[in-house]
Amino acid sequence: MILGFNDEFIPAILAGTKVHTIREGQRWRTGDVAEFYARAQAPDRYEFRAPLPVLLVQELELTAEGLRVDGRLLSPPELLALARADGFATTEALLAFFAGKPLPLRGQLVHWTPLRY
Repeated sequence: MILGFNDEFIPAILAGTKVHTIREGQRWRTGDVAEFYARAQAPDRYEFRAPLPVLLVQELELTAEGLRVDGRLLSPPELLALARADGFATTEALLAFFAGKPLPLRGQLVHWTPLRY
């Protein structure tokens, strides 16, 4: 299945510092194969890395209270670690990326490495 990314995230994925992605909805399953595309919805889309298996999918919920993974509210240090592993420099940058979405935002954390929260 195609995972589409903004160009800004590609260097972090290729460097191995972005090790998962947040997706709205419930379409991803452990064992799916993730195909990494830039500009996935555009005519000039391109695959920028080889496909990888999805090793884990965790449930995610962003509310005014904070971010929950598999029902557990993350502490501020855990939230910062998640933000950095998702390609953001700070927690604030992660939250700003989703600022236009209505809360609660429910989705999935799609992992292609063994990292877990």
